[in-house]
Amino acid sequence: MTHAQLEDAGLFPFRRRGLVGSLRFCLTLLVMGFMMMGASKGCVEAKPTEPLAPAPQSISVYALSRGKGVPDQAREVLAQSRTLLKAAQERGEVLRVVEQRIGIEGETRLCAEFSPAESARTIFDQIQQLGQGVDLLNVKVEPCPP
Repeated sequence: MTHAQLEDAGLFPFRRRGLVGSLRFCLTLLVMGFMMMGASKGCVEAKPTEPLAPAPQSISVYALSRGKGVPDQAREVLAQSRTLLKAAQERGEVLRVVEQRIGIEGETRLCAEFSPAESARTIFDQIQQLGQGVDLLNVKVEPCPP
C-alpha cells in the first residue's frame, strides 16, 4: 500500500482528514452553535427592569379614624380636596366625583375620575402637599367604584 492510499484511507490521525480534521470540524460546529445561541438572545423582546408608573386616571382621598372619629386636620384636608376637585370638575378636567362613607365613625372616601391624565397628576400632587404630615389621611391612585 502506498503512502497516498494510506492517506486516503484516513489512517493518519494527525492529518486534516483524520482525527484532527474531525475534531476541528466538531469544534467549529460547537463554537457556531454557541454563537447562534448568543445571537438569538438579543432577539428576545427587551423588558424594562422597572415598570413605568401609569399616569393616574382617578385618585382617591381617604379620611380615616382609629376609634375616636376622623381627626379635625384630616376633615379639613378632605374638605379642601373636595373644593379642588369641584373646581377641576367645573373646568372640565374631572369627569365625576364619588364620595362614600366607608365607616361608622365618619371615615370617608372621596374619588375623582379625570379626563386628561396631566390634571390628575397635578391635583394628586396638590392634595398630597395639603395632607403632608396629617394623620389618618391617605391619597391613592386607584379606580373609583362603579
